Amino acid sequence: MSWLALTLVAFVCFVLVFFIKNRQLNHPALQYPYRLKVPLFASAERELLEHLQGTFGERYLVLPKVSVADVIEVTAIPRRAYWYQASNRIAAARFDFLLCAKTDLQPVCVINLDEPEAEQDFMDRLCETVGLPQVRLAPDKVHAYTLVREAVEAAIGQSTTGRE
Repeated sequence: MSWLALTLVAFVCFVLVFFIKNRQLNHPALQYPYRLKVPLFASAERELLEHLQGTFGERYLVLPKVSVADVIEVTAIPRRAYWYQASNRIAAARFDFLLCAKTDLQPVCVINLDEPEAEQDFMDRLCETVGLPQVRLAPDKVHAYTLVREAVEAAIGQSTTGRE
């Protein structure tokens, strides 16, 4: 009789714990733990975006914070594990700004702000491999509008002369 009572008490405890945990997991704050990021752009990014739109907005569409995987695809790799590794690497990366031709939306140039924690060597080699010119700017150089314009125009000029 005592074993039956002990088993019944254990079962009731299990059901109570299950019920309580289930209610906790159904709480709206746990199901959708998201909120808007404010501000969307850092001050240097916003200033550079305004400058790029003002300078190149007539000829190019300026897209901020573009996922690398939206622009570059992984080529055929014989082993699936290497393909997943390459896909995951570009899925986690982003371009700070992407200039696209207004006529056909072809990517023309990438502009990235230098960030100490970013994988700069990977991005440099990736852009070089796919033939997409990249301009890398230090955040304190964003205020030098002439320098930014000249760097972007030089990168675009080199890519168009290299294709012809």
